[in-house]
This record gives sequence, structure tokens and C-alpha cells, in this order.
Amino acid sequence: MNKNVSLSDKYEIAVLQNELTFDSNQHEAIHHLQRLLDELHAYGVKLARIKRWQWKSPTVSPWQGLYLFGGVGRGKSMLMTWFYDGCQLTQKRRVHFHVFMQEVHAFIHQNPRQNALPALAKKVRKKTQLLCFDEFYISDIADAMLLSGLFTALFAEGVIVVITSNYHPDTLYPNGLQRNSVLPFISLLHEKTALIELSGKQDYRLTKAKHQITRYFFPLTPQTEKAIVNSTPLLATCVTYTFAQLCIEPKGAKDYLDLVQNISHLVLTHIPQFTQDKNNETRRFITLIDVLYEYNVVLLCSAQVAIDELYFEDDIQLNFQRTRSRLIEMQSADYPYSH
Repeated sequence: MNKNVSLSDKYEIAVLQNELTFDSNQHEAIHHLQRLLDELHAYGVKLARIKRWQWKSPTVSPWQGLYLFGGVGRGKSMLMTWFYDGCQLTQKRRVHFHVFMQEVHAFIHQNPRQNALPALAKKVRKKTQLLCFDEFYISDIADAMLLSGLFTALFAEGVIVVITSNYHPDTLYPNGLQRNSVLPFISLLHEKTALIELSGKQDYRLTKAKHQITRYFFPLTPQTEKAIVNSTPLLATCVTYTFAQLCIEPKGAKDYLDLVQNISHLVLTHIPQFTQDKNNETRRFITLIDVLYEYNVVLLCSAQVAIDELYFEDDIQLNFQRTRSRLIEMQSADYPYSH
């Protein structure tokens, strides 16, 4: 993105060129993101010299970031990309939340002392003024127990945080174990970030997937397995796993992150229909699809049922709506996207 073009101008150009459909909520979010960009650039030199920073607004108490939330496919990741690419700070980082939390746990393991989180925050601040998280959600109790102390320390060091999420802060980790441990973190988000909702029902990922090729095969028949074999690229870096190997066995985000480092294609066979008694497998599958999508990996898969019939339960339905949307988008002829 041309750093001299404002986010608003970029948005209006995209609408005029029919690359986007005008959306009032996106347009409003653009103004908040541009305001933060302007503040960051105005204080860029000062930020390099001081530890603490506050963005003061005439109507809102001091913020240290933005929290964009809304339904699946509302354009949050697109706006984050524009914001991040347009930021001229050199000390900035955009990181998958799973990756960041793996780093947090590794640091604590290597530094088992009472003030590990403040020490980590100081380490982060030495290299990062702006920290961006995509698709923020909490599913791991080990993460949940750390978030309040971690983000308190990051904000105390003056780190500016921008987050996108499907969840309003109040609905994070809704039925998780020891959810009370997350409540101080939720209060911190209300205090330290401006909450911006991208409401509406349109899933823009689905409009990008109009021109599709078949990468999702169902039901589970010998013909389906043959079709996958015939569709597997010969020259790509491709690996094949069963659903049981990746989602029934006790694996987590780190395993999936390790998996995608050196592949361009993944063949995943025998995906079942998800029911309430398969919640652990469902959560692993959600995380796997998030990682594949984040790293632009092509997925070819065989499943028991169609994408729209994979999951009906309510317990983790919002996360699975994102998974459904991404599975459909990954059938697009334009996917994987060039970066």
C-alpha cells in the first residue's frame, strides 16, 4: 500500500473500482484506524525515546489501542492489513495469537520467576511499539490464566495493541474453565482499547469465492478418495494426513504451526460430521483451519458431509462459523492469495 494514501482514500478507491461494496461500518472503522495511524506517526520519534504513551481523546479516556470485533467475514483482516501496511513505525509486529502465546509460555518456562510477565513485556517493548493480533479468541485455560497479567504488563510498558476478533470482549471464553480469571482482562480491554464493532450479516469472504474449484470432496466413498488423488498437485510441497492423525490425537496450535512451515498443500482425509461429543476434535479442527488460512496453505479434503452440514451445535458455533467461511473461501480459484 502507498503509505501516502490515507486509509479512507484507499477504501473509496476500492469501492469506485468495484473491488469492495461500500459498508458504513467498515467506513467508520477506517476512521478509527486512520486516527490511530496519525497519532502513531505524530508521536513516532517521541515513542522511540519514552516508555509510556497514551492516546488522549476529548470524549474517551486514554486508549492504548483498538479492538475491532464483528461477525465472520466482515472485513476485519482486510482493514488490519491496510492499517499495518500503512504504519510507518519500524517497531511493529503482526502475529498470530497462537504463535504469540507459544512464545509467552516458552519465556515463562525459561524464566520461572514471579515477575516473568513484566520481564517479558519489557523484552517485547524493546523491539515492538505496535502489536497486532488477528482473529483473537481464547480457548486454552493456560492462556486464559495469563492474559490479565500479560496485557497489564504490556500496557504498562506503553505497547499499543490492535486486535481483531469475532467476539465482543464480554463474550470471550464464554464457557471456559475458570472464566473468572479472564474477567480482569476483559475489564482491561474496556479500559485501554476503543471497541469498534463491524456489524452486519454479509460475509464478504463468500463473495470472493464465487469462482470456485473443487478441493472439498464428500461424502466418504471410494470415488471421493480417487478424486482427491487426481486433484493432488504433483509438483507442490504436499503432505497427507487423516483427520484422526491431526485432530483426534492430542495436538495443538504449535503442532499445526510446525506443520505448515514447509508445505504449500495439505490433504486431509476422513473429516467427520461434528457433534457435541466431539468438542475437542472440533476445537482442534478450528485451530488447524485458522493456521492453514493464516499461512495460505491449500487444503484438499474428504469429508462425511457438505461444509454447511459439518456442525450444528451451539457451544462453539461462532468459531465454527469462521471455519465454515474459510473452508468455502479456500475453494476460491483465487486462493491461495499472492502476498
